[in-house]
Amino acid sequence: MIIQKSIMKNFVRIFFATLVGAVALFTLVDLMDHIGSFIDNDASISLIGRYYMYRALWTADISMPIAMLMATLFTVGNMSRYNETTALFASGRSLLQITRPLLFAALFMTFFSFLWGEYVVSYANSNSNHIWEVELQGHQDRARPTSDIASHGTDGYLYYARTFVPTRDFISGFRALIVEQSIVKERYDANEAEWVDGQWQLRKGTHRIFSPDGEIIAPFEELRSGLNGITPEGLRRERVRAEDMNSRQLLRMSRLVRAAGGDAVEYEVDLQFKFSFPVVHLVIVFLGILLASGNRKTTVAAGFAWTIMVSFAYYIAMHFGRALGHNGAMPPVVAAWSGNMLYGIIGIIFHARLRR
Repeated sequence: MIIQKSIMKNFVRIFFATLVGAVALFTLVDLMDHIGSFIDNDASISLIGRYYMYRALWTADISMPIAMLMATLFTVGNMSRYNETTALFASGRSLLQITRPLLFAALFMTFFSFLWGEYVVSYANSNSNHIWEVELQGHQDRARPTSDIASHGTDGYLYYARTFVPTRDFISGFRALIVEQSIVKERYDANEAEWVDGQWQLRKGTHRIFSPDGEIIAPFEELRSGLNGITPEGLRRERVRAEDMNSRQLLRMSRLVRAAGGDAVEYEVDLQFKFSFPVVHLVIVFLGILLASGNRKTTVAAGFAWTIMVSFAYYIAMHFGRALGHNGAMPPVVAAWSGNMLYGIIGIIFHARLRR
């Protein structure tokens, strides 16, 4: 019990020191990179402060795995350097028994990171993007996408817009359908749609009605559809970037876009990434334990070097897989989990070789 308390005390101290340092460093680098934009746009101290307050929440999210690895390397490395692990091995304890508190901390951080991403990071990213694009530079919310928007209307229809032009209340690639128990009952398809007199006016499309007796197809060149279950203002509210959504929004959007016949791959990959990223904490602590308990002693310089190399390579692997998933080169699950699977296998191999 005394040993476990000592391990956790050192781990928590190094973790928070590294986390605060990483957030401060990233914030300072970002400030130096954007100081010209703040000056050119006469940004107030309040605006800059709010921007970096939200950015710090996102920075903390990506810095937590780095802090976990650094804390693990120095905690276990110090024990190895002063032969504490050797003494514990001699008493009959295994490496995983000695470092069990760190594994429990990693498991806790896995759940904490998921909740942090769900309820904090998504909100913070949306606000920091709004401050940068709209409040600082005066753009019309360009941070938000205008393609593949899907939403349930108040009239029971599922609306889908391939491209939405908010300045003109205009849609290219319009679709509206009623789905009951996964069966399409009615569907509007139009090349173009424009909001006129409180309804969507459709151009060059078809209106289909499906029934047990067959399908009724009514082509049209122009149609005052009467559809108003989603307004242009509603579509503007729906325009949230996939990376700024939480898992519930991503799941909802992927289902809506797929039901409307759109391409939901980006949402499906990002949904899986929301689940895979928190697991990084568990994998990286396991790797840190193995690296720090090897024959070579973990010095301060070695600890920093391992942290930078492993973290950098891990992030590249995860985001490379994510990019391949967005392009359709890999299935969403494989794309989002490839980094964890790769480093998990490396950790298992290291553990097997270490105990020989």
